[in-house]
Amino acid sequence: MKMLYALALAGLVSFTASFAHAEETAVAQGRSTKASSTATAAPAAPVKISQQDKMRLCAKQATGKKGAERKTFMKGCLSKKA
Repeated sequence: MKMLYALALAGLVSFTASFAHAEETAVAQGRSTKASSTATAAPAAPVKISQQDKMRLCAKQATGKKGAERKTFMKGCLSKKA
């Protein structure tokens, strides 16, 4: 059971990491992260990321930052809507 839980959590973390990477790439290229709407497609619901997963993602992105710079980065990263 622990192995199943660990695999499920690893899958969620990799999914959220790939989602965050795709969002950063789209923003860097000047595009909106929302899918283009068509007549047959319903708008996609935003992915809800838990606070713990947000903390993991932000901490991973903050590697190399120290002190006040890291604190400022983490505050901004964690307060973003996901």
